[in-house]
Amino acid sequence: MKLEVKRQTETAKSIIGELWIDDQFESFTLEPARSNPVNPGHPCIPAGQYELELTFSPHFQMVTPEVMNVPGRSAIRIHPGNFPKDTLGCTLVGEDKGIDQVFRSRPVFDRLMVLLKASIGPFTIIYYDPVS
Repeated sequence: MKLEVKRQTETAKSIIGELWIDDQFESFTLEPARSNPVNPGHPCIPAGQYELELTFSPHFQMVTPEVMNVPGRSAIRIHPGNFPKDTLGCTLVGEDKGIDQVFRSRPVFDRLMVLLKASIGPFTIIYYDPVS
């Protein structure tokens, strides 16, 4: 299964994008800004391809998709949240988007988890920066 985060709109606080799974649109995404993120020291991860594993998150007390082998980082996950303050470098998912926010994150996350748990790995996630 191939997941892709296609980053689209970047503001001083966040990056809004789209999550695609096996070439099908799944949801909108929100990541922290590259420089001066709302949570200092936790910018978005570099564009590139990563392994994705379902692991237990001590912070959220549940299984979430974890982006593995991010250079210089750990515990980067896909999880529910709506605003830049809700992420420490992770990717938030939502059904709709606004400026620096995604909406209805929990139902989208729950659908994503059902899909991932029903699939057989390995999972790959690719983060793309906007084409200028």
